[in-house]
Order: sequence, then structure tokens, then C-alpha cells
Amino acid sequence: VDGAAAWCDVLRSAREETCTDIARMALDDALITISERWGTGLESLRWGDAHQATHDHPVLGEVPVLKYFVNIRQSTSGGDHTLMRGRTSGEDPEPFHNVHGAGYRGVYDFDDPNSSVFVIATGQSGHFLSRHYDDLGQLWRRGEYIPMSLDEGLARAAAAGVTRLVP
Repeated sequence: VDGAAAWCDVLRSAREETCTDIARMALDDALITISERWGTGLESLRWGDAHQATHDHPVLGEVPVLKYFVNIRQSTSGGDHTLMRGRTSGEDPEPFHNVHGAGYRGVYDFDDPNSSVFVIATGQSGHFLSRHYDDLGQLWRRGEYIPMSLDEGLARAAAAGVTRLVP
């Protein structure tokens, strides 16, 4: 449109490339990279195998063996330019790993605060042996939320107990 195809020509080359030529070369490069890394079975490839959110434990995340239990990896549907945005590292060995994204998402209803919702990327607990260490991850990955209430009675209704901190 309006001569925009001129941007596809590589001026330093002798031949005049078209946008179709550039697209074919980009596809060829992508297929070579994919086959080198994941094999040639394109039908078995999954976006989420390469695009994963990385939630590394700040203390134990680099400890051999323990890192397999404390670091959380989950496939993501988003990328750098999508609604479920997750900034990819762009660096080897995992250039598509999401290394920056929304660890907390909240939608607040100011007219009815008890209709507000939220989700966090991992879970309520920071202790990797807790069943709540990664219990919200699937909701976060799917873009779903859980209700949030400011009603103290409702919050205590399902409580297993009350912990009081006193001086």
C-alpha cells in the first residue's frame, strides 16, 4: 500500500527482495530453529512448552535439587505484545521464558467492593511445602480470578483458626 513494500528490499544486496521473499526467509529461519531445538514433529509442538512463566524462589531457587521443588514453571498463552503480557527474556538458553509479568492482578468494583476479584501468580504461601504454595497458578495462567471481600465475617467463615500477634 502506497509503496510500503520498498521497506522489504535489503538495499545492500544486489537483488531486489520482495516482502514475500523476506517472509519466506523468516519462515525458513524459524523452522530451522524450531527443528534444532524441538525436533521436526511440528504437530506435537505446544506454544506453552517454550513460553513459560518463571517464578523462581528468591532464596532456594539456585540450590541444586531443591530448585526443582521451589521454582514454579507454568505455560503461558501470552507474549510481549498480548493481553496476558509476559516479558520474554530474549536470551539463550530459554529466549521465550516470561521473566516479567503481573504477579498480582486485581479488578476492583468501587460501587460494590465485595464484588472485587483478584489472583496472584503462584499461591498464598511462600513456603514450598505448603499446599498453598502454587494453588492459584492455574487460575492466573487462564486469566481467571477469585472473589475478594471486605466483609470480616465472610472472611472468617471458612477460617481454620485465628492467629493473634501480641507484643
